[in-house]
Amino acid sequence: MALFQLFLISILSSCMAQDEDIMTPVVNIYSELKELKASVNALTVDLNTAKNELAEQKSLIQELQKQIKESPKVAFSASMSNTEDSHRGPFSTENKLIFDKVLTNIGNAYDPVTGVFTAPVKGVYYFRYSGSAFSSHDMGLSIFKGTARFVSSYEYNSGERNDQMSNGAVMELNVGEEVHMRLWIRTWIFVDRRYNYSTFTGYLLYPLDSTSV
Repeated sequence: MALFQLFLISILSSCMAQDEDIMTPVVNIYSELKELKASVNALTVDLNTAKNELAEQKSLIQELQKQIKESPKVAFSASMSNTEDSHRGPFSTENKLIFDKVLTNIGNAYDPVTGVFTAPVKGVYYFRYSGSAFSSHDMGLSIFKGTARFVSSYEYNSGERNDQMSNGAVMELNVGEEVHMRLWIRTWIFVDRRYNYSTFTGYLLYPLDSTSV
């Protein structure tokens, strides 16, 4: 009888030990939940930061689109018209060239009657010209800003049948300042009736406000 009691006690002790193992958690649930909550909070902060950055970028894009839409559009390109292939010059004095054949004149800042471009807004502009001439005469061209010579090109009589040249410049202009082309003394420039070899071109790169330096 005593032996049987000892056997029962042994079995009960073993069962109780197994119950304790089952009830004991493998991980600390509260600790895990705390860490998970911290991770969620960090992700929430990152998400809010990303939302704010996206909102700032959208606002910047909208502002740039507004500036582009409201920015003045200024661009022209012109050649010289003639009913037959001919030339202008040579002259005994330097002569203003009038490119009267308008190819493009967005903003109407170029006057094909006078050959003068007048800046409609304060800004940075780019101008370029091309010239063509037969070899029997030299060719000299200049861009003038107001009454001041800005850039020039000169092509000596090379003995070849055709001579070509071009040049360009970036200018800062105030409202109302003028730009035009001149042909040098005792030189000439070819004027064709359809190919537009000799041209004068300009356009606004970007406007400047009154506080720009």
